[in-house]
Amino acid sequence: MMTKCNYETIEQKIILGFFRGIWWFLTLPFKGLQKKEKFTVADKKYLIAKKLEIERFLSVEDYLILRHAVLEADKLLDWALKKYNYRGKTFADRLRSAEKNIPPVVYNNIWQAHKIRNQLVHETDAEISKESLRLAIKKYLQYLNQL
Repeated sequence: MMTKCNYETIEQKIILGFFRGIWWFLTLPFKGLQKKEKFTVADKKYLIAKKLEIERFLSVEDYLILRHAVLEADKLLDWALKKYNYRGKTFADRLRSAEKNIPPVVYNNIWQAHKIRNQLVHETDAEISKESLRLAIKKYLQYLNQL
């Protein structure tokens, strides 16, 4: 036969479990808003090295090198978004999930640069000027320099 003391303990466990469940349910929407991981020292070195490489491409007149720099800047930004644990299958998905943490002007600039990147990759007859390519690179670097 159960004693009163044991019955209260079980009752307390049930109540405590009930409130823990409610707390878990209430905090569920905010779990994705937790502070993102910071870069490791190796990550920072990689980021700096890649940014410097991309910045050097800005002064080049060769169209293919500028085109390559746009693609590299896009890949580097995608890498950074993954490092910050933004969710999504594609770059666009990850960028959308990061929208709240990026100033609106910078966010729109990244989208414009990504559209140029998509033209380079998906449209074989895309005619994009060297200045437009440089501008796209600068738009990527605008955010990358804030990391």
